[in-house]
Amino acid sequence: MTSPTRCALCQARATQLCGACRNVVYCCREHQKEHWKQHKWECKCHEVDTNELLGRHLVATRDIRMGEQILREAPVVIGPKVASPPICLGCHRNLLAPEKRWGNFHKCSSCSWPMCSIECEQSPYHQEECRLMAASNFQSKINYNPVEPERKESAYCVIMLLRCLQLKKSNPAAFARLSELEDHLKERLDTPLYQVLRANLITFIKTVLGLRDWPEMEILRIAAILDTNAFEVRQNSERRKVRALFPSGAMIAHDCVPNLRHRFDDDMNIVFLAKRNIAKGEILSISYTQALRSTVQRRLHLKQVKCFDCTCARCSDPTELDTFAGSRMCEKCKVGKFISLNPLQNTANWKCQLCNIVKSAKEVLTQDANLQQEIEELDKTTPEALEDFLYRHRVELHETNTHILQVKYALTQLYGNAPGFAMEELSEKSLQRKMDLCEELLQLSNLIDGGWSIFRGNLLIDLEDAIVTQALHLEDATECQAKLKKAAELLKEIANIMKDEPEMQQLLTERQLILNSALSRFSIAVE
Repeated sequence: MTSPTRCALCQARATQLCGACRNVVYCCREHQKEHWKQHKWECKCHEVDTNELLGRHLVATRDIRMGEQILREAPVVIGPKVASPPICLGCHRNLLAPEKRWGNFHKCSSCSWPMCSIECEQSPYHQEECRLMAASNFQSKINYNPVEPERKESAYCVIMLLRCLQLKKSNPAAFARLSELEDHLKERLDTPLYQVLRANLITFIKTVLGLRDWPEMEILRIAAILDTNAFEVRQNSERRKVRALFPSGAMIAHDCVPNLRHRFDDDMNIVFLAKRNIAKGEILSISYTQALRSTVQRRLHLKQVKCFDCTCARCSDPTELDTFAGSRMCEKCKVGKFISLNPLQNTANWKCQLCNIVKSAKEVLTQDANLQQEIEELDKTTPEALEDFLYRHRVELHETNTHILQVKYALTQLYGNAPGFAMEELSEKSLQRKMDLCEELLQLSNLIDGGWSIFRGNLLIDLEDAIVTQALHLEDATECQAKLKKAAELLKEIANIMKDEPEMQQLLTERQLILNSALSRFSIAVE
C-alpha cells in the first residue's frame, strides 16, 4: 500500500496531495501526470453504498469543500426526448428554418430523418440506427412546418430507446451498466404513456425494424430505465435540449435540500459540484424538484415523474424547515398556520397550530391547485398583475407560502428586465422593491437552496445590479461608496458561484466593468 507521505510514483518523501481524492501524494507535478493513467481509476471522493430506502447511492469518502468538482461523466447514450421539435440526430441541435420558407430540412440520404447537413449523416451517433432503418426501408416523414416550426414530433420517441438496444452489441459494458439501473416498470406499466408505448413502440421495434429477438417487457424496461434515470441536457447557446443517461450520475440520490448541483460541459459530459461543505460519509444528493414548491407539490411531482415517495428531512418536517411553504393562514384565529398532521401522507388532514381547526387534505389540495392555476394565468410581461396577486392574497397566504414565493421570484426577474421596467427606467420605489425581494429570497435560500446554488447566484446577480443602479442615483458620496463596496463583495461571491458556468462569464465580465467604472468614478479601492 502506498504511504500517504511518499510519492505514489517514486516513493520519495512528498507533500503534494492529489487535488481530487486527496488519498495519494506526489513529489512533483510531473510525477502526478505520469502516474495519472494508473491513478485515474481510483481517483474519486465517493463510493457506492446501499440501503433499503435509497437502493444504490453515492456517499462521500472524505470531507468535500464547497465548489469542489465531485464527478465528471460522459453519457453512455444521448438522444431526443420522447416528444421533440425537429433536431439533428448527428449533433443534436434544434433545426433552424430552411432558407426558403417553402423548403424542407436537409434529410439523411439513407433514412430521411432531418439532419443539419450531409456531414451530420456520418455522425457515430446516427450511423448504426441509420443502417438499421435503411435496411428495413423505413423513411422518416418529419418535414419542416412553417406554421408550427417548434411542433413536437412523437416519432422521436424511438431514437433514444433504439440507441440503448444497439449498445448491447456495440458496447456490452455500457449496456450492462445501463441494465443495472432502477426502472420502476411495475409502477409505469398501467400509465397512459406506457399503454401508448406498448401499442406503438413495440410494433415499430419488433415489426417495422425487425428486432424480433427483443422481448416486449425488456424493451419496456429499457424505456422505464430512461424515464427514471435520464437527465435533460440543456445548452441554449448550442440549441440543444435532449436527454442523456449517466450511470454514475443516476446513482446520486435525490434530496429536496441537496448538497450538489450539476451542469453540462461543451461535450455534453455531466459535471457535479458541491454546493456546500460535505462531510465524510454524507450521502451525495441533487434535487429533481423546484426549491420554492411546497412539500405536497414536490412529492406529487416526484411520484409522477420518478415513481418514488420522498422522505427527506424537508418533506418529513410539517413546518418544511420553518418555511411553512405549503401552509395557509387560519381563517378563524388569523395567526396560526395550517400544517399537515402527516406530511409523508398526502391524504392526511391539516390542522391549525393554534386553534386546532382541522381541514381535509382534499380541501387543502383543491385550494392549492386553484391558486397555482391562477398564477399560471397571470400576465407575466409586467409586474402589475403579480403585485396585484400578492395584495389580493395578503390575508390568507403568509410571506413564505409557496404561491407567494413563486410570484416574488418572478417579480425579481421582471423588475429590471420587463418592457417599461428596465433597470434605468425603475423608480426609486420599484428599485428598492427589487432589492427587498432579492434579500428576502436570499434569506430563505439559506434554508432550502443555499451555498453555491444557481438559484442563490441568480438572486445575487439581480441584487448586485440593483445596488449599483441605486448607488449611482445617490447624492451622498459616503452612502454611495458603502453601497458600491457591498456590490463588490457580492460580485466576488457571484464569481465563485458561477465560475463553472461558461454561459455566465460574459455577463459577469460586463457586471465587473460597470462596477469598476462606478468605483473609479468615486475613487473607491476594494480589496
